[in-house]
Amino acid sequence: MTEATLRHAVNLSEDWMIVIFLFSLVGLAYNKRVHPARIFRLWKGMWNVRSMRQTMREDPNTPRSNLLFNATYYANTALIAYAALKLFRPQFSMNGIMLYAVLVGTLLGIYLLKQLTIYAVGLLSDGDFSLDEYGYHVFLTNRLLGLILFPLAALIVYFPAHQAEYILLTGAGIAAAFISYRIIRALITALESGVTPFYILFYICTLEILPSALGIKWLIAN
Repeated sequence: MTEATLRHAVNLSEDWMIVIFLFSLVGLAYNKRVHPARIFRLWKGMWNVRSMRQTMREDPNTPRSNLLFNATYYANTALIAYAALKLFRPQFSMNGIMLYAVLVGTLLGIYLLKQLTIYAVGLLSDGDFSLDEYGYHVFLTNRLLGLILFPLAALIVYFPAHQAEYILLTGAGIAAAFISYRIIRALITALESGVTPFYILFYICTLEILPSALGIKWLIAN
């Protein structure tokens, strides 16, 4: 009985995690200070094509802001994945900052693969077909997700472990909703641009399904 009580009281935090949250907080404060309308424009661009194209044109003017948004996404997504492994796979073969670094590297590798695949599809289909917009929408989604996952990550690691499970499910549901919307929007845009069904299935399977499948396989293997 005592063991069960202690287990429920323990949270998932580790000393080094505070650095991730401080970095995310500084990045958010910088964007609010230097580019106060940026977050609102990202939000509008997520749901409105015209707003997204406007934000896409403005992107080269705010490289530091973009870097901070992207880094916030990678840092907090990897931290949530780390917390999930710690919660559900406590006997995982790696742990600590080394495992976190591997998760960050895996995320970076996945999105590098996405960019290379977008480029390859453009060559194979002999045209752009709004692939640049699709690629931008991928990173636009990530930037907004990073802002949402930042507070969720803090709740996950500092709340008691039994409550963290429900917050993890909430975060997974939000991420799944954003990604589903991104896929549906990509399908509609591709069809409107004249892309054949073969190429649509090719880039969805390669860009969205394959990275997740490889990640799950790696987790099971370890």
